[in-house]
Amino acid sequence: MKKSTKILLIVAAPLLLVAAFYGYHSCRALSLDSGVYLSGDGSGGPESALNMLQFSKTLPQGIVCRALPDQLWANNLDPKAFLEIGAAAEYFFKTYGINEKRIESKFSQRYEKDSLEGELRSKWGEGTVITRYVKEDSCFRLSKEIKAEAADSVVSLKTSLSGDSSLYVGRRKNGIVTECVACKWHDGRCDEVISEDKMELDPVSGKLLGYASKTRETYVEGSLYVGNEFYADKMLFDSLQRLVEYEYGDRVFHYEYSSNDTTNYSVNILDKSGRKVGFYKRKLKENREIVKYGTDRYEMEITRYYENGKLIKETSEKNNFYESVVSRIKLFNPAGDEVLDSTFEEETFLPGLRMDSYAGIIKREYGENGKLKNYVQFEERFVRPFPFIFFPPLSESRKEVVRFVFAYDDAGQLLSIADESEDENWALRAGLPAVRRVVFSKGKFENFEECKEPYDPLKRLKPKRRSSKKSSKKE
Repeated sequence: MKKSTKILLIVAAPLLLVAAFYGYHSCRALSLDSGVYLSGDGSGGPESALNMLQFSKTLPQGIVCRALPDQLWANNLDPKAFLEIGAAAEYFFKTYGINEKRIESKFSQRYEKDSLEGELRSKWGEGTVITRYVKEDSCFRLSKEIKAEAADSVVSLKTSLSGDSSLYVGRRKNGIVTECVACKWHDGRCDEVISEDKMELDPVSGKLLGYASKTRETYVEGSLYVGNEFYADKMLFDSLQRLVEYEYGDRVFHYEYSSNDTTNYSVNILDKSGRKVGFYKRKLKENREIVKYGTDRYEMEITRYYENGKLIKETSEKNNFYESVVSRIKLFNPAGDEVLDSTFEEETFLPGLRMDSYAGIIKREYGENGKLKNYVQFEERFVRPFPFIFFPPLSESRKEVVRFVFAYDDAGQLLSIADESEDENWALRAGLPAVRRVVFSKGKFENFEECKEPYDPLKRLKPKRRSSKKSSKKE
């Protein structure tokens, strides 16, 4: 063999290997299921089958029957969660945006939380009611959410700003909620069914045998909608209350367990044809719990660390194949409160490539009384000299986007939550309303005028027309 031929082979062989490697991954990336189904949220696919496996682990404790939140805001502090019975909270916002223009408007809204009394208690039982007042020009619009529980039932009634109401009624059996029906509530009666959830229990042992659900509620880009079409699914369980079959429309998935061990086990998820489309593994080793699961589109690994039976640390890594890699760490104090939530995310198309690095960091600080003092959120951007994994990312910018400071009186009662960060535009980037200040107080909201005109959700976003006349100052 000629020397030139040898040199050519030595040079060409690595190039061919690299081309074959990336050619394989390019074909695999293009062959993956898009993961988008008729419902628009991926329901019915392997990801949904995996989610149902994790959801099924909570069912032996009963169905959660309550009104769903209007919006899902991940990793965002909700001051309403700190509202106590008999107290009120007034919010001051700064919002932006219509037709991609930065139109700033200031408005306030108020929440009140009270125990059910009088006629409401007679009708719904023992529970609470949260009333929301939203200011619109010189009048206020009201919405309410009632929650009540009894020995044999739970009730949640939600009335929106437009006056539309939804009623959720749950029935208890053997001490847990086994049935939940939601409907549109009008003039004291149900007009349309929104959702139905029902568990089937063994009449002798009380163990879970099956679960069926149908709903018209769905989240689209974080906002809740009630559609016209029902989406239904069913589950079947074995004698150990483990999910063995999940059915969604014409799609059926089966779950095969490696053993009857409920501590260390693995599960294979199979589609109707018997093809493996997902997996779930759990292993408990000393003071660590390791969970791995995934489909052909992504894999997730979570490690939880315990000390004296309490969770002190959680790390995770999610690889969305040919899309992104996300690493996350959470730290907890001895009381079980989360003190750090740090996420690092990078886009990746082919193995080894890394682009658009981003970190989100949330820190919580607690006082000696165990109450939250500070909530701080950071955004950090990174850049790599070259878009490959072996070039470490370099910090390009780090910004504090929100800093909530909690103020208490001498008795430990919450007085206010204020955003003391310098950046007032973080909500514009996040697409969320910026809560600048929340003031807490006792008592009810008095001397207010309720709006009489029909609710127009776009009204407060419309810019007001400026007057052509110049205003004169009074001397």
